[in-house]
Amino acid sequence: MTATEAAPASDPRASVEWTFDPWSERPGAAGITALAVLAMWLLIAGAGFPTLLALALGAIAGAPLLPAVIPAACRVGAEGAERRGLLARHHRAWRDVRRIDDVPVGALLSPFTDRNWLDATRALTLPMPGDRRAELRERVRAFWSTHERA
Repeated sequence: MTATEAAPASDPRASVEWTFDPWSERPGAAGITALAVLAMWLLIAGAGFPTLLALALGAIAGAPLLPAVIPAACRVGAEGAERRGLLARHHRAWRDVRRIDDVPVGALLSPFTDRNWLDATRALTLPMPGDRRAELRERVRAFWSTHERA
């Protein structure tokens, strides 16, 4: 759970980087998620599928829950926002962001102007450390509003 500045904080255009560790921020949620993934893997293993199919099903079952147990490195800059995890890197350019919502874990950057059921798959959630969440949300909004005026 570290948050570092890529440039001096006095420069509003300076990019901001931080990491989010779900095990230190939300240990209960991370533990329950890990147990749920383990239970799914045990069910798949006990179903008697061929080994290759069981491994594929296990990966498919566990992949959507990775953000709840794997630390994420986030970066917000003039060009957009990015979240890097174990297996993926998600980038969202400011021109593609239509709405920013506060969510319990951080900020949600959506390509839709109104709430939409597709936010679950198309929006980018930036998890933020609890002690800097308000500051980081403001920085995200500042970069977005700067882009809107450009």
